[in-house]
Order: sequence, then structure tokens, then C-alpha cells
Amino acid sequence: MKNKRLLIKEANTIFLNGMFFKNPILVGALGLYPIVAAGYNLKNAVELSLLFLFISLPTSLLFCLIGEMVPLSVRPGLVLCGCALFYIPAAWLTQRIIPGSIESLGMLAGLMICNSMILSRVNDYAPTHIGIAVFADTLGCSVGFALVICLVSVIRAAWLKSGIWQTNIGIYGTGEKGISLPFFGFILLGFFAAFVQFINKKRSTKAAKRRAAK
Repeated sequence: MKNKRLLIKEANTIFLNGMFFKNPILVGALGLYPIVAAGYNLKNAVELSLLFLFISLPTSLLFCLIGEMVPLSVRPGLVLCGCALFYIPAAWLTQRIIPGSIESLGMLAGLMICNSMILSRVNDYAPTHIGIAVFADTLGCSVGFALVICLVSVIRAAWLKSGIWQTNIGIYGTGEKGISLPFFGFILLGFFAAFVQFINKKRSTKAAKRRAAK
């Protein structure tokens, strides 16, 4: 029972790290393209978040099982093939949840196959960790991706005073002050990353004080 509680606690920590404290987007600058290019309305954000989850979860669990049996030299290529394979059911599921989503995303949907955040976690993390850790990490990273892209999208849409869920402003639209352009997305991500680093520094300081007090 004690081991079970410990395992759940560790899985919870892994989930929180992927979601916020060690969010690969804000800490490792991975998977930026869909956020800065397509994060301009909430509909796109939700669609890409669903694709992220439906691609990364089965691919991560697959390579958790077989990853260490695959030579390091060929693993990245096989991970990419795995993402491409699972893109088919992922696209179908996303389309079922939000009809017309894949068509509206266009090439951005297909580019999720080679999302660097997914490829990195599947190639480097999944093969060397147990299933519950991989599941927690993938779920945490998926939630972290969704939080970041949804927040960026809401800020952009609200600033442009357009519909938050769906807007007619294109990726490279004519929004005031370039808010709909990718560089504004990078600016927002910079502020978010700085906030996460601030929180992590505060946590490190508190942890050091607790250790010193013992």
C-alpha cells in the first residue's frame, strides 16, 4: 500500500512537471511552431491540443514497451513513423469531436506529426521509464501544451477584439500591431517562460530553506 501511494505521488509530480514546472514548451522551447503560427483563436488551440494528445499518448506508450529494443541510431526515424501512423486515428478522433477541424487546420494538422515536443518525449523519455511514469508525463505535457496554446490564443483574440472561439483573421492576417503574426506569439511565450522560471526559483529557494532547517 505504501509503495502504491509512493508511485501515485511520483506520477503526480511527473504530471505537474510536464504541465507547468518543467513544461517542455516554456523550459525547453520545444513545439513552438503550432503555438506561434496557429494560436490565434481558441478553436484552433483546442483542435491542436486534441491532436497532440491523440498522437503523443499511444506513441509514447508504444515506445515505452519497445523503445529500448530499438537501436539509438534508428529510434528517431521510427518515432517519426510511429507519430505518422497514429496521426490517422488521431485525426479521425479530432474530426469526430470537432467536425471540420482537420480541414480548417490545413497543413498545421499534418505538421503535428513532427512536433519536436512529441518527438523529444517519445524518443528520450518513454523508452527508459515505466508505463505509469510515461502516461503521467505524456498527459502532463499534453495539458501543458493545451494551457499554453489556449492562453496565447485567448490573449490574441481578446486583444484583437475578435471572436475568441473562432475568428476570420488568418495566421498572417492584418490585425492591429501585428498581434496575429508569429512574432507576437514568441513575445507572449517569453513572458510565460519567465513566469515559470520565477516560480521555479521561488520553489528552489523554499526547498533550500527547508533543507537548511533540518
